[in-house]
Amino acid sequence: MNRFFSFMLSLGFFGLNSQTLTQSFNEPVVGDIDVHYRLDTSAYTSGVPIHVSGNNCTWDFSKLVGNFPMVVDSFINVSAAVGGSAYPNASFVQHRDLLYTFYQSISSPQQTELLGAYSPSLSLTFTNSAIIATYPVAYGYSLTDPVAGSFKFNSTNGTCVGSISIMADGFGTAKFNGGVSIPNVLCLRSVEVLTLSIGIAQFGTFRQSVYNYYMPGRKYPILNVNYTTYGYLANPPTTTAFIYGSNDYFSGVGIEENTGLDKIQVFPNPFHNKLVVQGDLKEDTRYLFYDAKGQMMLSTSSLSESDLDCLPTGLYFLNVQTGASSYFKKVVKD
Repeated sequence: MNRFFSFMLSLGFFGLNSQTLTQSFNEPVVGDIDVHYRLDTSAYTSGVPIHVSGNNCTWDFSKLVGNFPMVVDSFINVSAAVGGSAYPNASFVQHRDLLYTFYQSISSPQQTELLGAYSPSLSLTFTNSAIIATYPVAYGYSLTDPVAGSFKFNSTNGTCVGSISIMADGFGTAKFNGGVSIPNVLCLRSVEVLTLSIGIAQFGTFRQSVYNYYMPGRKYPILNVNYTTYGYLANPPTTTAFIYGSNDYFSGVGIEENTGLDKIQVFPNPFHNKLVVQGDLKEDTRYLFYDAKGQMMLSTSSLSESDLDCLPTGLYFLNVQTGASSYFKKVVKD
């Protein structure tokens, strides 16, 4: 349950052009991919400085370090998403691991709405959808929207009610490791509060605060911070924190491979212009090749010779995304 909630609103699909976010430039489209690292925050003994707000801010994130493997968000058609039949009005779906989050794009008025989310253990369907943004968005923007709907937790069904608030309350400079300093960064903060009920009895509570940082001209956030507190039945509240940084600005360390040897086989290795992946593969399988620095060099739905020819010789981390599974394998092109 915590994994579901911690990712549900982590999508940062607003880019910043000057100081304004627009629907035409910033909404995701099917086929988009956003790649980021889970960040190590252990160097911040007093907490990551996310609560800095106002105009002319300085956020010092220079101690954050990325950890491999990468996290990949894919934006797909509703027809390709597990559980998609419950969200017929969705325009696009964010797919990460086992979670599918459904969004609707509205052209008049220009806004993006959250319709719900699906995972194997928990799903939410909003009958009163949550407005993520009305465009344009700039520093000082503020919106609060009520939400309501239904949930299913394993075999338990119930209702949910609450609100989501969006605030663009920070603008300034973000400092990253390696001496990188990025001006004109906008911080967009969202807070969602939900109460889950079965009949008249309360089943659980959920509160999520998300901080997304956007730089000029980039569609997706360069940094995403997600704090979630949830409790259900008689269990005490639990808080989780997930912090992600764009692979363009954070390097991955501690690279590990998850070969999935019982699920897939990759051969030959080394390879030249032919690579074969066999095993439990779904129709929507995608192959992503990352170099030793964590930069994505190729994203393809096939392993044709023409695709592989474009890769320089060297070591790669092959990410096989198939259905709800994701595997990493070290491969060498000779």
